[in-house]
Amino acid sequence: MKVLLRFLFMVVLVLYLFVSFFLLRSHAAEDTCSDLQVKIADSAVLHYVSAADVYGYIEEFDLDPCGKPMSQVDTEEIERTLMLNGVLSSVECYKKTGGKVCVEVTQRMPVMRVMSGNGNYYVDVEGRRITADSPYRTHLPLVTGHVDSVLTYRDILPLARYIYKHRFWNAQIEQIYVDECHEIELVPRVGSQTILLGSVQHFETKLDNLMSVYKQVFSETGWNMYDTVSLKFKDQVVCTRRKK
Repeated sequence: MKVLLRFLFMVVLVLYLFVSFFLLRSHAAEDTCSDLQVKIADSAVLHYVSAADVYGYIEEFDLDPCGKPMSQVDTEEIERTLMLNGVLSSVECYKKTGGKVCVEVTQRMPVMRVMSGNGNYYVDVEGRRITADSPYRTHLPLVTGHVDSVLTYRDILPLARYIYKHRFWNAQIEQIYVDECHEIELVPRVGSQTILLGSVQHFETKLDNLMSVYKQVFSETGWNMYDTVSLKFKDQVVCTRRKK
């Protein structure tokens, strides 16, 4: 008898939990969205996109869930639409209890801007192009000149990425120019000399050699004694004096 009662009790308990789950789920679906929360996951590192920007994107495409029944809030549509703006790396939208919808985004990290005859655009750390009207307000290497099928922006990306992440070179190198022979010239912020890098091969070694010249020569002679610094040849730095 006790076994039978215990069995009946378990059946009733399971049925109760089952019914309660669906009643709560149904009730939640009938809730109205009362709050939209936006979180920028990498805001401590990158400052390109703000929560206000994301709210603006959502309102622009009439996707504001506030005031709508939670059952009618399409989180996947919000994710797809936000990814179309081109400045976000990832978007996750989900519903929370209490009529809240949360949107979490991460930003794309640009490492250079290209302005050439073939276009005007940013390039992120992964080599993806970003439209030029994106809200980036930071010092980035500017790539100009003959960026084309012979020397593409992807060929220049490792150099630009290295400059962007290097504290000194990011402050010092203002422009990466590609000449008619598809060789690289660097334009510094400090000093009026032209830095002839040549090919993009072995650029780290070339920049290390240039750093040695800055420390051992320019610190003694000043930054404007030479008008050209050539790093084209292996383990050589050739400085040409400025004509008086």
